[in-house]
Amino acid sequence: MTKPTVGLITYHAAYNFGSVLQAYATQHTIESFGYPVEMIDYRTYSQIYWYHHDIRHLKTWKSKAEVPLFLMMRSKRKERARKFEDFISSKMNLTAKRYVKFEDFIDFNYEILISGSDQIWNINCGEFRYEPYDSIRPYFLDFGHPKKRIAYASSFGAANREQVQDYTELLKQYDFLSTREPRTRDFMAELTGKNVELVCDPTWLLNREEWSQLISKSNHKKPYILVYNLLFNWRIVIPWLRKIKKTAKILGLDVYCISALRPLVYPGVHMVNDAGPLDILQMIRDASFVVTNTFHGTIFSINFNVPFLSLKVEPNSRQDQILTLCGLGNRVANTPDELMKFNKPLNIDFTQANRVIEDFRTKSKQYLKNALDE
Repeated sequence: MTKPTVGLITYHAAYNFGSVLQAYATQHTIESFGYPVEMIDYRTYSQIYWYHHDIRHLKTWKSKAEVPLFLMMRSKRKERARKFEDFISSKMNLTAKRYVKFEDFIDFNYEILISGSDQIWNINCGEFRYEPYDSIRPYFLDFGHPKKRIAYASSFGAANREQVQDYTELLKQYDFLSTREPRTRDFMAELTGKNVELVCDPTWLLNREEWSQLISKSNHKKPYILVYNLLFNWRIVIPWLRKIKKTAKILGLDVYCISALRPLVYPGVHMVNDAGPLDILQMIRDASFVVTNTFHGTIFSINFNVPFLSLKVEPNSRQDQILTLCGLGNRVANTPDELMKFNKPLNIDFTQANRVIEDFRTKSKQYLKNALDE
């Protein structure tokens, strides 16, 4: 019996490493259950502007001083954008039509709709910055006439309880609800009276061997530390890089830095300003050591069993919860000086983490398969 095509909507087109790879992983997993999938190509005007204008946020005199650096690296930033678009177009089954506003959602006949992961329910995201209130409704599957609505690891991000409460009626339309954060799960269960499953981030639905099939062997001749940073303020980043260089010297490693939101220059550090999603994936997998302040930098390091440190982890944040779950809560440095306290930073026992991930992966895939099949 032919299975119905699934309509999937998520943040698939952000020039953000975690966003595009979680979208790919969700699509790949649904397909592994025998369901055809179409990725609904929804991109608000704000999202298009946000990711296509590198000097969009340079409004203060201090930040305007960075404009020459942005202009010098314009070709690399364009190459970065090209790599993201290549991945999106070649790895995702996009709908023939692109949608930019809620009113466009009038011609859908999917029997099954799935809202994917990432912070698609967070009204504070840049995707909605200059958009009307209705622009978030497609991410709550408030369109079409499906027989089934499923949420897989959909997130409100840092939205507060009052903001979550605003979407109670839209949440009640779902037949199956899940999220990746315990805090969000508790909010939704209380507001809807429904069972809300806690599932893993989609990037953990694929194991390290499955991810490695997408990428080639590294061409780096010398072992290296990878710094994957999403801090806006380079004045904050520099003290970290100074300590990381000292650590690298002790360990005999090179240093590479990917800073997606700001072009940086620092002596003795290889700055990578044109990295696409597959470049970052490869650089994490093949690194001797990863230093990151990002959620996906952390969980990919764990998935690949690469020694790492997570920076400036807030208590009860999603990074903190994942690290605790995996028994890796000690892999945190909240100040640059704390980097130097790790005498053997490359020694990590991933036994517990691997067991936790495999169990979480199995349960999450079973939830998704049951929701599709039931």
